[in-house]
Amino acid sequence: MRQYAMISGVLVTMVLTAGLAGAGDWMQWRGPELNGSTDETNLPTDITKAENTAWKVAMPGPGGSTPIVVGDRIFTTSRKTEGQDLLGMCISLKDGKTIWSKVMSSGKPSPRAIASCSPASDGKSVYFLFGTGDLCATDLDGKILWSRKLAADYGPFAVRFGYSASPLLRKGRLYIPLLRTAEGWPYTKGMDKAKKPLDSLILCLESASGKTIWTQKRHTDAKLDCKDTYITPMVVEVKRGPELIMCGGEYVTGHNIDTGKELWRWEYTKTREVFQRIVSCPVIVDGLVITNQALGRGTFALKPGGSGRIKHTDYAWKWTEGASADVCSPLIYQGSLYILPDRGKKKVITCLDPKTGKVKWQHEFKGKGPWRASPTGADGKIYCISKGGTYVVLEAGDKFKELHRSSVDAKVCFSTIVAAHGRLLIRTDKEMICLKKPQAAKK
Repeated sequence: MRQYAMISGVLVTMVLTAGLAGAGDWMQWRGPELNGSTDETNLPTDITKAENTAWKVAMPGPGGSTPIVVGDRIFTTSRKTEGQDLLGMCISLKDGKTIWSKVMSSGKPSPRAIASCSPASDGKSVYFLFGTGDLCATDLDGKILWSRKLAADYGPFAVRFGYSASPLLRKGRLYIPLLRTAEGWPYTKGMDKAKKPLDSLILCLESASGKTIWTQKRHTDAKLDCKDTYITPMVVEVKRGPELIMCGGEYVTGHNIDTGKELWRWEYTKTREVFQRIVSCPVIVDGLVITNQALGRGTFALKPGGSGRIKHTDYAWKWTEGASADVCSPLIYQGSLYILPDRGKKKVITCLDPKTGKVKWQHEFKGKGPWRASPTGADGKIYCISKGGTYVVLEAGDKFKELHRSSVDAKVCFSTIVAAHGRLLIRTDKEMICLKKPQAAKK
């Protein structure tokens, strides 16, 4: 995950050839189903068994982005430990060797999560976005196709904890949220200082060229930190066509995907406070938009396709009896909704019915440090890792069952675990770990 993990995925079915994506790939922030799940099987569980570790490689510096996988290649971002260079990287899935690494941006380390936006790929090109607002497109071999300094056109990517929203790639378009305070957050000299009031925007770019297709102002009456968002937008299909879903500034909004025009908005709460930024991404299931309110104050399921201002009470269901997630994005897997909270002294993971919001089970869920990486569903299991490196595997289903618990050597881990091509990838502050079940010996 990015520092505030937010990012998404897209399902692409293509013939797997050199340079083309195929089954088993993980090409965006929340994987092939855009909900944290994949149909991968035969994955390892126990991280302590040496035979389950395919390789480990040191990273050039910290980074909070979740890696993506296209064929036999991993793409990720990193900051160099020394200096201000921000890298786009390609790593071999087979052995962990660096295939290529390029400096794509530069920024002072103080914005915390400056290498925290997850890349996205369509199987031919890869798109790298950084907290500086620099956006770079390459082919799979690292050739620069185009680049843009979005901050030069739209003002600083200034949010309080460092910009870390991942772009959504869909049908030749990149959708990039830029929800921020009008004043900006001056965490770095020059970069985050607003020379004039900043608009909150949604950007839509042509992925082939980087050209802007449309921009949409995103109005809000929220205050200060509440205007910020760290999410990746999602798309939901309704009768009148697909709608782009945005969360932030105390509202959920639905937009015309071709023009950006706002179609409807729903308000989380009329209580206007500060520090209610939205970090957890929405998830789409069975035509519902499921979203968490800031600071773990509730999970709501909304019916899209409306018009104008939607009453706060007009939701399909809500769950406010327990602590919902503040940072970790929801997981939809095998008919269940998993909520991993990260606030409060007693942390409890919850499994809900996504159609009704009814609780299936809850269980105390401790780990070293808070939970920042979003859960991953694969191989009938739920994979979780805490900021301090506590690695936990649960059995997916209607009852809580912990299959494995151990730890990795990490001071900071924001990245979500990726499941692709029979492997698990864990990105920490200093290394990337590839887990794979050993092949059975040939007789």
